[in-house]
Amino acid sequence: MLISFEGLPGTGKTTQTALLLKALRADAVQATHLPDLRTVDTDPLGSALLELFTSSNDPFLRHGDVLTDTYLAAAVRTHMDAALLAPALAANNVVVEDRGIHTMHSYSLATLLRDHRAEPRSAVQWLRTVGAFAGRTADHALLLKLPVDEAVRRASHRDRRPYTGEEHAFLHHVDQAYDELAARDARLLPVDLTGLDAEEGHQAVVNALSSRHAWPIAQTGDSAASANVS
Repeated sequence: MLISFEGLPGTGKTTQTALLLKALRADAVQATHLPDLRTVDTDPLGSALLELFTSSNDPFLRHGDVLTDTYLAAAVRTHMDAALLAPALAANNVVVEDRGIHTMHSYSLATLLRDHRAEPRSAVQWLRTVGAFAGRTADHALLLKLPVDEAVRRASHRDRRPYTGEEHAFLHHVDQAYDELAARDARLLPVDLTGLDAEEGHQAVVNALSSRHAWPIAQTGDSAASANVS
């Protein structure tokens, strides 16, 4: 099973990934973690793709053109799938990734909605077509939701830099894009973390997975352990 955490910067993806992995391993589920796109910097091809993808100083619209950004992101994802994701899935019952293919789609969709006035349904369909060549989509993608202003505040504190007004505004479009994706893909599960601490957020994640009969501990046959966690 592949589980991904999606969401704006500052929503707690890294924290919730760690808590989920801890719960899985405590119940003897063989699970591993793939962090974000930094994982592709593992061989000459991965390094070259990563250098191309991150060559701009703008972390949101990297090359000023949504087609270039989308195809480069798809190339990075395709390489990561072949080099890291597929072997990890072959060796583990569960792989948890910090940002998956829905994040790739969300930033491109935000640009399509903001700059090109694209019709959401057609834009999402195009992104799915591109994504079909970019490796496996998560079986269950958890969309961590916080108010945009709160997420930006947390991300600014974490990164030790203020987000510009333009970046802040763009993240509102990314938030809208995530909602459009969730409305069209049952695998993307919104989890509202507003007002929750880390442990309460973890419980919300477990509940979201359990609601879709996707809580991986249940697959071990240890119903008592599953009940204790959920």
